Amino acid sequence: MRVATLQSFNSGLNSILDNQSSVNKTQQQVSSGRRVLTPADDPIASTKILQLQQDIAQRDQYDRNMTAAENRLKLEEATLSSITDNLTRLQELTVNAGGGTLTQTDRQAISSEINQLEKSLASLFNTRDPNGEFIFAGFKGKNPPFEQQANGRYAYKGDEGQRFLSIGDTTNVATGDSGKSLFIDVRAAKNTFTTQINPLNTGDAQVNAGFVVDEEAYADFYPDDIIITFNQESAISPPGPNYTARRASDNHVIEGKVNVGYTGSKDIVVAGVSMTVYGNPEPGDEVLAKSTPKQSITDTVFRLRQGLDSLEDNPEDSATLDILIEDTLTNLAFAQSSISEVRSQVGARLNVIDNTRNLSDDVKLVSQAVLSELSDVDFAEAVSRLSLQTFLLEAAQQSYTTISRLSLFNQL
Repeated sequence: MRVATLQSFNSGLNSILDNQSSVNKTQQQVSSGRRVLTPADDPIASTKILQLQQDIAQRDQYDRNMTAAENRLKLEEATLSSITDNLTRLQELTVNAGGGTLTQTDRQAISSEINQLEKSLASLFNTRDPNGEFIFAGFKGKNPPFEQQANGRYAYKGDEGQRFLSIGDTTNVATGDSGKSLFIDVRAAKNTFTTQINPLNTGDAQVNAGFVVDEEAYADFYPDDIIITFNQESAISPPGPNYTARRASDNHVIEGKVNVGYTGSKDIVVAGVSMTVYGNPEPGDEVLAKSTPKQSITDTVFRLRQGLDSLEDNPEDSATLDILIEDTLTNLAFAQSSISEVRSQVGARLNVIDNTRNLSDDVKLVSQAVLSELSDVDFAEAVSRLSLQTFLLEAAQQSYTTISRLSLFNQL
């Protein structure tokens, strides 16, 4: 068979290029440590490698979520522990304040320490995580959940949301608890009430937390709400500040409490509850005493402090103080029980994170081993193959050099 010179040259050149390509590929495998450089090298292995890489990347994200959830839950647990310590101290002070030999001055001295504990609790309720978010604010983590009002009471400004993080394909864990469920919706010792002003009021009146001064009268009235409406001064003679008390359910006047004169220093007593209105209410302004079976920790402490400051040394106030002390101790016990329950839930969540992390680490090790087996190069085999391919490339180059000189013109 006749072989043309061009054919000889092309054949030699193709042999060099093929061997050069093999050498380059093997060099890339050795330098990168990867056997499969492109899907064409091993389509089946490439598909499996991609799946394993995606799984490992997903598990890395779960690991970051677990770390974030764990840090936040540990912060919550430490905060709840400090809150429990403060509540224990409040119980001790409440017992001391109930001593029958104490005077109002003595009780006011106890109230001073309670005031500091109240501020400490408010600070703990507004605890932030390392990202600057308030851990007890629900979904409103950017704003403080507890804010002190003009009357000294604390209002909850967060929501009831609870955040979750995915720490596995089918596993989510709560990373916090709403301050409303923890510190606001706390079971009360007895049916009680909470006071508030109508946000549409035009005056600057404020109302204190109030006290139950006649348990039987309030038990008969419960669960209705009280609406205190301030009237024109001309409604009474001689003219002066006055109010009318009505039931919220049917708007009927309560116990003849219509056009009742009052002064800012005198308590308003209706249906067994007593409250004090400060400031200057305008005609038409309203104050609401809303019945509830729950009482926030902040209101429990606020009521105790106000009672110790204002209740005097007389039989009537002493009876009110006895009720206040008894209810406060029960409310604080309920608050501690509620917090203890949540602390146990936090511990359970931390255990879930630990167990999930251990399982994830085991699966991740297996995935990495399989991935290494599929994608990593066998260096001993690759280096031996590279030596052979280099030898073949050099042989092809030398052969091409020899063949390229086999020309008639070189013999003339």
